[in-house]
Amino acid sequence: MVKYENSLKILLFSIFAAHIALYFFKILRPSIIYDYIDYFPFTVIPLVSYLYLIFKKINSKLYVYLSIYLVVIFIFFPVANLLRADFLTTYSFPSFLENRNLDIESDYLLIIDTDGELTLNTFEESGYTVDIINKPGNVGFPEAVETLIGEPRAVLIRELDTSRLLKISGWNINLGNQNVWKLDLLSFDSNIYLDNVELKNSEISGTGIIYLGKNLELEELKINGNFDINVSTDLPLVAIGNVEVPASWIDATIGYLNQANTVYKIKVIVEDGSNVRFLEER
Repeated sequence: MVKYENSLKILLFSIFAAHIALYFFKILRPSIIYDYIDYFPFTVIPLVSYLYLIFKKINSKLYVYLSIYLVVIFIFFPVANLLRADFLTTYSFPSFLENRNLDIESDYLLIIDTDGELTLNTFEESGYTVDIINKPGNVGFPEAVETLIGEPRAVLIRELDTSRLLKISGWNINLGNQNVWKLDLLSFDSNIYLDNVELKNSEISGTGIIYLGKNLELEELKINGNFDINVSTDLPLVAIGNVEVPASWIDATIGYLNQANTVYKIKVIVEDGSNVRFLEER
């Protein structure tokens, strides 16, 4: 019986250690602490009772039952947290924003300045959506501020004051391709996918990966920071600045051309001090 009880104790404390490891591997958000506290009759009280039995060295059937119960509970809550179960406190705060009614006759300037991650993509509609990247980090929940006058009209995504335990690693943003956008982005560890969308002259700063697809409509893109830029082989492009490019690209007077026999559609200007590598995406 003692060996059986010790095995349960080792299993339970291994689960606690897994909680910590999942946090440091940026998988499990620390907001799970709120989830445990809010359901304290099912989590905290049984745990305190369990620790009391250990401290008093009381071995009984209750100790075994509590051990099994806590193993189930402390596996169930992290799984529910990762699956974004809506009964948890972690997901009781609004984190998703959208406006699918932007005027398709107007141009829009998207402004983002964040220390966190940014994932940006497009969808077949007008407007935009914003959601959190559900990983631990130092970024607050997003807020969208729009201007109703001017040209282009501005959409500012900014950070709300958010509890330390609820903070996330960044934001996931989708832009409707029925609108014309201009980008002014600053973020770190970005993943920006630009295809099948029309952009005005734009600027991207920070670090990360950028994909330029064959259906992208854009005249000029300024880059400032450290990026890998994947370029579709069907997109004629010229890269200007101190950059690393594939050996097949042509070193011309204006810059590096990825297609020698086709007039370039997009000019990518890399600012001094940046570290940018271009790759061909087939």
